[in-house]
Amino acid sequence: MRKVLLLVISLTALAGCGIKGDLVRPVPLWGDPPNEGPNDPRTLKAEEERRAAADAAAAERDRAEAAAEREALDAQTTSPSAPQ
Repeated sequence: MRKVLLLVISLTALAGCGIKGDLVRPVPLWGDPPNEGPNDPRTLKAEEERRAAADAAAAERDRAEAAAEREALDAQTTSPSAPQ
């Protein structure tokens, strides 16, 4: 009787364990898994790196344009301390 009671309690406790909802296939322990499309972490990382490189290039281009504009404005101004 004790074994049956212990078995029923164990099965009841195990029934409450586990992952609820959709199960996700785990990543392989070795090898290179196939790319799973736009939601694959490798694809997302590559896209993030591409965006970061494009943002850095745009920021550098903006800095260069601002520096060139400052130099052009400095070249247009004359020094007020020079007597004429």
